[in-house]
Amino acid sequence: MARLARLYQIGKLLCVDPWSNQHLVQNDEQGMVDIVSAQVDADEALAVFEMNILPYNANHVNYLRLPSVDAATRYRSDTTVNTATFGCTDYSGRIAILHIDGNHSYHAASADIAAWSGLVLAGGWIIVDDYIWPYGDGPQRAGDEFMAAHQDKIDSAFVMGSALFIQLSSPPDGNA
Repeated sequence: MARLARLYQIGKLLCVDPWSNQHLVQNDEQGMVDIVSAQVDADEALAVFEMNILPYNANHVNYLRLPSVDAATRYRSDTTVNTATFGCTDYSGRIAILHIDGNHSYHAASADIAAWSGLVLAGGWIIVDDYIWPYGDGPQRAGDEFMAAHQDKIDSAFVMGSALFIQLSSPPDGNA
């Protein structure tokens, strides 16, 4: 995504993740995801993320180590992000592509979409990852609910692979 954003000059990449074992709990129907997630070392996952993303940085990538809704509040108040690994990155406050792939519970997926979707530009995309997910229907219910509530602001919507792609004609809250 960082490479495409630079290639097409649509902005910078901001990644949001708490990298916290507490926030990995998905409450999946069978508990299989939660069992595996309990074995993850969140600090190690962050270090691996930083190593993988570092070659693409060039002042175009950074992250907020916060839960999604908290990060949206923080981003709305200050679009400058500073981390030890990537330094200082200034963002525009608007989003061309919003990729939702956080906690897969219905409530978390709905909260993520609500927190960030108002920042998506007209013509921009919301991607709800794992819309089709074998461990539950949280992202699907959240995506369907968003589309039903904002159908007058959607230019196009389709499922490819397991993700839902929604192109907006205007932001859900009327901004931009």
